[in-house]
Amino acid sequence: MHARLLRLVSIALATVVCLACSTLVVPPKSTPDSLLATGWQLQQLGGQGAIAGNQPTLSFVEAGTVTGSGSCNQFNGPVTVNGKSITFGTLASTRMACSNALNAQESTYFKALTQAEWFIVFGSTLTIYTKAMDQPLVFFRTTPQ
Repeated sequence: MHARLLRLVSIALATVVCLACSTLVVPPKSTPDSLLATGWQLQQLGGQGAIAGNQPTLSFVEAGTVTGSGSCNQFNGPVTVNGKSITFGTLASTRMACSNALNAQESTYFKALTQAEWFIVFGSTLTIYTKAMDQPLVFFRTTPQ
């Protein structure tokens, strides 16, 4: 009786393990094409949430080019994507007058982008890790691929 109970428990445990393994989702590999023709809105700027109604944006309109809004000003510039690596070149932006809070958010955002190192796209989320901060930039997709 004890051996039969032990066998049933072993079978049940093996079944649970197999079911758990079959539901694991492996994130897709990030490729240069995974960003092409996509648009993103910033939700987390490092450990801080973006200012509601003035979240920075990021759009990969064509290979090697990025555009967007820093919070108040529009920007564009070169971007290089190689596997999971991402680097932004010098970003050109407009120079509109903004509130101190928006200026601070925009300055932090631009600095983070220019110090970007690697990224991952998972579902509708783009996460960019930078040398500028301990926590990554987290974006949600606004324009589908």
